[in-house]
Amino acid sequence: MGARRVRKPSHEGLWYVACARENRGYTRASSRQARCVLAALPERRAAVSAATHASMQGNKSKDTKPELLVRERLREAGLGGYRLQWKAPGRPDVAWPGKKVCLLINGCFWHRCPKCKPPMPKKNLEYWVPKFRRNVERDAQNIAKLEEQGWRVHVIWECELKKKTIDSTFAELIPILHKELDK
Repeated sequence: MGARRVRKPSHEGLWYVACARENRGYTRASSRQARCVLAALPERRAAVSAATHASMQGNKSKDTKPELLVRERLREAGLGGYRLQWKAPGRPDVAWPGKKVCLLINGCFWHRCPKCKPPMPKKNLEYWVPKFRRNVERDAQNIAKLEEQGWRVHVIWECELKKKTIDSTFAELIPILHKELDK
């Protein structure tokens, strides 16, 4: 439920429930009964190497290389006037809100590309498998919500932006966008 145990400095040896604001309703009833005190030991997390930690911290959510490449190609094609991270379900990477057209630019690893099928990490599968499943489910829900609200959604995968395939990707996409945006 998003709750985690935290140690309160004045109560040595006791652990209290701390959770995100949106999950407080779930823990409130059980917290009152137990007065937020957990007698259990803290959960142990597996140690991660410094290189892995640095790599994970370097993952950006916006202005990634694929996004910058797509935006460059859109400007070259005369398809400016878009908005970034628009306030719509899933925060589309590129959106034309007036025309209700958007682009989702997905990384193959994180969003589990069905075309190139990236390999699964070899370690810590109990973390990665549910993580990827949640990502894929969330993507499908966001696309469904956007389409329900009348948006035309185009998904561009990172593997479609490689040197060998980028020209064919945009040769197919640009005419569709010109037609949908009346440009």
